[in-house]
Amino acid sequence: MILRRSPRSPDTPGRSVAGRSRFVGLLMACLSPRPGTRTDDAEASDGEAGFVLLSVLLAALLFVAVAASFALRARILTLQTGNLSEMARAQAEIDGVALYAADALRPPKVAAPSEADLVAAALSGGKVQAAPLPPLPLPVDGIPLICHRPQGGTLTVRAVDQGALIDLNGASVPMLREFLQAAGLDSETARRLADEIGDFRDPDDAPQENGIGERAQYRQAGLAWGPANRPFVDVEEIARLPSAMPALVARLRPLFTVANPRAGLDLSQTPGATAGLLTADVLKQPALARWQLASPRTDFMVEAALQRADGSVAAARHAFLRFEGPDGGALRIVRWLRPPYEVGAPGRAEPSDDAFCAGLATALPAAVAVKR
Repeated sequence: MILRRSPRSPDTPGRSVAGRSRFVGLLMACLSPRPGTRTDDAEASDGEAGFVLLSVLLAALLFVAVAASFALRARILTLQTGNLSEMARAQAEIDGVALYAADALRPPKVAAPSEADLVAAALSGGKVQAAPLPPLPLPVDGIPLICHRPQGGTLTVRAVDQGALIDLNGASVPMLREFLQAAGLDSETARRLADEIGDFRDPDDAPQENGIGERAQYRQAGLAWGPANRPFVDVEEIARLPSAMPALVARLRPLFTVANPRAGLDLSQTPGATAGLLTADVLKQPALARWQLASPRTDFMVEAALQRADGSVAAARHAFLRFEGPDGGALRIVRWLRPPYEVGAPGRAEPSDDAFCAGLATALPAAVAVKR
């Protein structure tokens, strides 16, 4: 009897190879990624690429921001340099105007009296009459004078003869009281303020009239300082007095000076010099007229301002000057300041073809235009 193997037997060579092939194919299919899926290595590679791209973009943005910042800063520096250059030119121009005005105030040389005048005066027992001083080329009573600039805008010049103001050191206490009342203060306030001015400058601690020690008055007013017991060196020091409230100081400031060391003032120039605080009618009062004393015309305050077409001030100069020497012709600048405020005072304005503006146009042709 012959035994035959079953067709399903695994030992059949053909069937065995075919089965193993199908098994390997199925296993590879299971291990292979399905369509639409990615391996971890591929995903990691893409993540690294994305991170590098983002870093490059951030670096580019940072570079652009830094470049824009430098460009903006350079633009600002350029504008600042231009503004500083413009300010320097304007300040140099106005300084030239102030110096020209100062030179214009130089006292003219007066001819010496002749021998015949001296003999006549000796025979008559009198004195030789001094020749009257010629007028100055610009007002010295505080009235602003305006000159027009060819580039637009104006130059405003104002001069004040210090001989027309009340000197804080030279005026007596009675004189101070009378002029303070004439300026509108009531008698009690005028008396108290005049006494405080006297106490501030005298060398002792004895009060003028009220019986309270000078330093005690300051303590009662809540002030940490006392009287200086020395001459005033600046008009602004009146703000240190016990009765000098800010509004009162601002009101009275135009009255005073420290450059007229006399017990008198030139009343002919006072109304304009004090910005109308003391009017001509008030100064005719006998109590005030007795303090009339002609100005020596040696000390002046000069203000000059360059105003743009819109009225704003581009540059300004505030100067105190004095003429010294045997003939009074040596100019000395006592103070040379740059005021942070707009200069000028209410009043008339001289025409732009005034003689002073014409002379200024000749000296500084780029600064002034004169009407033809």
